[in-house]
Amino acid sequence: MKEVSVPQRARLATLFEGYKWNYLPDAILEGTMGRVLADDDAKPKVAILEAPRLKLSIAGGDPQHTLAQAYVDGLRGPWAMVFASPGWEELAARRHAGKLVTVLRNAFTSERLDGSRLCEFGSRVPEGYRLKRIDLGLARKLARERSEFAADHLLAFASPEEFVERGFGFCLLAGDQIVSAATTFAICRRGIEIQISTREKHQHKGLATVVAAHLLRHSLQQGLDPNWDAANQASVCLAQKLGYTPQGTYPLVFFAGSRLMAAITRVGLKIKERVGK
Repeated sequence: MKEVSVPQRARLATLFEGYKWNYLPDAILEGTMGRVLADDDAKPKVAILEAPRLKLSIAGGDPQHTLAQAYVDGLRGPWAMVFASPGWEELAARRHAGKLVTVLRNAFTSERLDGSRLCEFGSRVPEGYRLKRIDLGLARKLARERSEFAADHLLAFASPEEFVERGFGFCLLAGDQIVSAATTFAICRRGIEIQISTREKHQHKGLATVVAAHLLRHSLQQGLDPNWDAANQASVCLAQKLGYTPQGTYPLVFFAGSRLMAAITRVGLKIKERVGK
């Protein structure tokens, strides 16, 4: 497959019409992140949207195409895939039997979000914390930090400057430390994807609810749909608390690289589920 330039990517949108779970395809097709591979940029039959920093592909079009099968055969773990067309999951299972781990993601719609309710949630800043919109200085602080807390907030942006130019976010500080943050993980013309994290010692105080409410309100005020995509039960509960409506689940297939790594990954996921992380 060949790489498709940004001006030509719009032609591939029809191959991803069946994908309704999040705005990552929109962001990649609009050229704000990732790259696109296709058999043909004029009359495509198969296409792959890649987000290399996320180690993620979104596959669309005909999974029986020889180039589709070649792409799946060439996967090198760790890598994840989601699918916009039927047949891809079965293709991956045939080509990499025993080396895949399937995780169900929880999707939501924002159709019942209530602005006044979000405003009330956003006002619940606990004593000892300060709410701030993330400016360039705070974005640079997040980018410099090497921790699980900060790891994913600017992952889809080339720099803190690009994040401040195209994205937005809110955080709570304890002193000078960012202890909870809600940011645009990805952004496109229709909406945003959301990233939220709170440092472990500051959890269970409602901080994530506060920063999330501010992010959602600002997104709605900008005419952007704030999409919520949950990987764990804590995220599911927060989404429902904020007013999101469950949309269902969809599979994310993780290619571990080997049967041994797949087994280790499954054990790790079970441990995370038991401890609630």
